[in-house]
Amino acid sequence: MSTTTIEPTASSVPAVSAASAVAAVPAPQASDSILRTAELLLRNPSAVLAQIQAGGPELRELPLRLTLCALAGFGIFGFLLGFTRSPLAGLAAAPKLMLVGLGSLAVCLPALHVYGRLLGARISALQAVCEALVALATTGLTLLGLAPVWLAFANAVNHPPTGYFHVMLGSLGFLGVAALRGVWVLVKALRTQGRTVLHLLAWTALYGMVGVQMAWVVRPFVGNPGRPTVAIRPLESSAFDAAGTLLRSNIDTLNGEWEPRSSESVHEEESL
Repeated sequence: MSTTTIEPTASSVPAVSAASAVAAVPAPQASDSILRTAELLLRNPSAVLAQIQAGGPELRELPLRLTLCALAGFGIFGFLLGFTRSPLAGLAAAPKLMLVGLGSLAVCLPALHVYGRLLGARISALQAVCEALVALATTGLTLLGLAPVWLAFANAVNHPPTGYFHVMLGSLGFLGVAALRGVWVLVKALRTQGRTVLHLLAWTALYGMVGVQMAWVVRPFVGNPGRPTVAIRPLESSAFDAAGTLLRSNIDTLNGEWEPRSSESVHEEESL
């Protein structure tokens, strides 16, 4: 008696749809995505720019990840900035510095898109936002990396009666270095792709001026130890006048010629 073996055919095997297979793979958590984005920005920022240039559905999630990376760096450095005076000043300075970084970007974003269009950059508004956030997130991550250096610097120079001026000038230097690195990373990646960067250079100058003036509006970040702690100081002159006064004060302290100035000059020196 013969037996017949029935071989399973393709039609008899239950088919697994592609949608079911994708659904079976657990979606990455938001925190993991943010950490991967931060790591990619540090190791290979050109890959992030290539992803932005390619577009796709993931582009809609990228602005939030980049924003959180930027806010983390600005917030931590802002806290350490104010902490040179007191923990309370640090808690007040952290949201201020986050506001300066992100608020200045929001004010200047329309100009970035217009400059890009005028100079031949063929990208959408969302892509322009993502590229600007790449520079801002890189700046924030750079500030995060500079945090231990800042602590060592502040501990070395923050001694009365002139340490306050050195701390303020040093903070401007640290913020400037981080901002320049953010812009450089973006410019280098765009040049690698063979794209124009003239609009970005013009926009960087605008962003810098807006950022400095916004920081002047929401000051103090550190505050003069000889004056009471306040949340926001009244406006006097401008950020650029205060920067000149601050530079002169530091030069005077180095030459041993510094003396307490008038109340008007003290107000100007309190840029941070």
